[in-house]
Amino acid sequence: MYWGYNRAYYAESDIHFKGSGFDFTLKDVDAEDMPETFLWKTYFSPAKLSIPQFNLRIGYYIGKNTAVSFGADHMKYHIIQTQLMRIDGYIDESYSELSEYTGDFDNEYILYTPKFMDFHHSNGFNFLRASIEQRAPIWTSKNGQHHFVMNGAASAGVIMPWTDWTFLGQRWLNNLYPAGYGFSLSGGARFEFKKWFFVQVNAQVGWTDLPGIILQRNPNTGTLTSDKNGRADQKIQFVERSWGLGGYIPFKTRKKVEEK
Repeated sequence: MYWGYNRAYYAESDIHFKGSGFDFTLKDVDAEDMPETFLWKTYFSPAKLSIPQFNLRIGYYIGKNTAVSFGADHMKYHIIQTQLMRIDGYIDESYSELSEYTGDFDNEYILYTPKFMDFHHSNGFNFLRASIEQRAPIWTSKNGQHHFVMNGAASAGVIMPWTDWTFLGQRWLNNLYPAGYGFSLSGGARFEFKKWFFVQVNAQVGWTDLPGIILQRNPNTGTLTSDKNGRADQKIQFVERSWGLGGYIPFKTRKKVEEK
């Protein structure tokens, strides 16, 4: 098992927003992650371990160098403010007195600012994934206690975001929910010492499809607002780099005693 931290980088994507009084698509949207400022009390406090962008995995070796594992990549996704993007669709005038953000749009350019929208998965663009991993030893010390190995993995899983959406001055802070699925490939290097501990660096590239992003859930009751169709959908491609500390937990099988 291991615990570590990550940084994520996102490709441009289109986001479709649909609900009562609006149906529009933002195109070629640039986004970034939201790394927490490094403070000892944040990164190493048991009460605040889930605040930074972290990786947690636990697995089991089914062969000498082949393992299955499960865990969570707690990334964060935020549309970069003050960017020019294209918009196609409509927003009803009842949403705002700002005419530049309402009406019909035909693939026009719009300036994305807090007055218009703030959309992010800030409490987590969470990738809960199962993996098949392969370990490839490169070097072993003379005493057999230390190893340098390469690792590769293929993963599939569920995307569980925690979406925060402010639209023309009104904010909805949604709960954790399943919004879609994803696949990824990853690779990295690991230095193992004293057989039981290791430090590693890793890179991962992923493809996700989120057809069920919730926009307008009431945070107090956990139910949807009167807008039953307040949803968004998008496909996110990402690259993640991470580092972690972990260890191996040995399990010995009990040998059967042959009766004489």
